Amino acid sequence: MVSELDRFAALVAHQPVPLGEASLLVASVVGHPAEVDHGLRVLDDLAEGVEGTTLEAVVEHVFGRVGLQGDRTDYYHPDNSLLPAVLERGRGNPVSLAIVAVDVARRVGAPASVVGMPGHVLIGDGPTPERWVDGFDGGRWLDRDGARLRFAQLHGPSAAFDAAYLEATPDIAVMARVLTNLLVVFRRVGDARRSLRVLRLRAAIPVLGDQERPLLAAAYEAVGRYPEAATVWRQVQAAGGPAADAAEAHAERLRSRLN
Repeated sequence: MVSELDRFAALVAHQPVPLGEASLLVASVVGHPAEVDHGLRVLDDLAEGVEGTTLEAVVEHVFGRVGLQGDRTDYYHPDNSLLPAVLERGRGNPVSLAIVAVDVARRVGAPASVVGMPGHVLIGDGPTPERWVDGFDGGRWLDRDGARLRFAQLHGPSAAFDAAYLEATPDIAVMARVLTNLLVVFRRVGDARRSLRVLRLRAAIPVLGDQERPLLAAAYEAVGRYPEAATVWRQVQAAGGPAADAAEAHAERLRSRLN
């Protein structure tokens, strides 16, 4: 039987990534009890309720009739980054809400993209966005000036703005951002075990794997899983590069501890 971690690794190996399914697998790997297939059925039902094949129709249904919205009360709660909880509660953070909208849009054939503006994820109206939607603000539509204003509200009027902030974000980078959010949340509450699970997911993303391995090895050590930590350090050593010597020392230290 293929594990959910392996399923996630298979999904993120190619573009486009089915963002909804990948996010449901993330939640399952870190310990949310909802079944992935149930979450997929919920996304199917959301798509079936859309009256049309445009992003406008998706936004009206997801944020209007269904009423998904940003969680302004407890922004850093883990549930805001776990898609099954977002679908159940109707609240989430900007990236999770964008993932729902874009996943539903793709199901009905509407052009849409996740736009990873620093500090606040938006929804673009296609692969080269000309308009944007703020899902955290209940599905508010923004033109370019409105998006720049949202950036200034977050970072201050003197913060430098780059037009690239409003470009579509690759699916792989979207999933990396989801996992970064979860890692921050779990480390904030001192949850070493779920932090380890997040790092295992991050290490499964091709563009992140090599750079994540030292963090993953340290996370294994933090929960007392020394054989796994030694194995990862050996992988770092075998990959060569600046970290190889330090990895060899770490692996040797753990080998002596296990003997």
